[in-house]
Amino acid sequence: MLLQARPLYDNLGDSQLFVTPDAWSNVDRALERRLNVAVVGARGVGKTTLLRQLQLVLRDKGERVVFVDATAVGDTLELATRIRDALLGQPSPLVANTRRTVGTLSGDPAPMAGASRTLAEVLREIGGAEPAIVLVDASASAEAVYGLFGRMRDVLWQQEHRWVVAIEETDRATALKPPADAFFDTVALLDPWPIDDLVDLLARRGDPDSPWSRDLLVSVARGANGSPREALRILSDALVHDRDPSTLLDARGRLLDCASQLGRPAGMLMAELLDRGQASPSDRDLQDTLGVTRSRLTQLLHTMLAQDLVTAESERADGPGRPRVVYRPVLPR
Repeated sequence: MLLQARPLYDNLGDSQLFVTPDAWSNVDRALERRLNVAVVGARGVGKTTLLRQLQLVLRDKGERVVFVDATAVGDTLELATRIRDALLGQPSPLVANTRRTVGTLSGDPAPMAGASRTLAEVLREIGGAEPAIVLVDASASAEAVYGLFGRMRDVLWQQEHRWVVAIEETDRATALKPPADAFFDTVALLDPWPIDDLVDLLARRGDPDSPWSRDLLVSVARGANGSPREALRILSDALVHDRDPSTLLDARGRLLDCASQLGRPAGMLMAELLDRGQASPSDRDLQDTLGVTRSRLTQLLHTMLAQDLVTAESERADGPGRPRVVYRPVLPR
């Protein structure tokens, strides 16, 4: 049973489950012409899966291809370092030592000149690496993407790498604002999935010995709003809890309706919570997505908590600092 909502990876087994999106041909043609590509799509629509399957196909063609996990990267230096690490296979002592020096990992503010010198050195190492097609999964990393492919655009243009960078639809205005927009020769849009394609995907990833009925799959696909991740999550819930998928769909619909009655911002926030699974007022990407401040986000979540639409619990911080409060939508367990 392969109902996990994980992306598909770059292996032959997962490739059998891949449903080719319309944007695939645009990305493929762009790379054949040695163009840089920005892949843009909503969360859960399949950006990571597309990059991984592209990695498999390009590798089979004999191309040197590198995948970079840059999800939720905070700054340009971190993004560049992850790319350098992927291209060279391991961090160089120089970069590791400089990271500690400028405080990137220690949490101390980095002196501007030191950070700039470090970034310049990392970019030099990227340029010195064997040319490759670099696939960057950069969801929720809008500022870092802009910093690297906008501010550092001219440096990257002089290198021999080709680039495919995946970003979230809500990050597009920030990540691709000028001059970053000029770096990417084409933008490939991953649209929400049509019902029939989602049904096909669910059927492929189900149990062949106990297939779901088509009517059920159509119902789930309609409730997922074009998101493969959400469709798989709904079916997984039904499998684990041995219940009709409509139970979860009805609960999600109720939460959205109740939150929307509190106002449009609350309705938008609930939609994000249902998509993310959880969130905190300190989540910068959530603030940017909704266009609200941290204090406004806290206010909205407190209101939803009072209405029993969400739960709240403290989560210990990874490093120094106070625990943050995490909110989750109230769904059937």
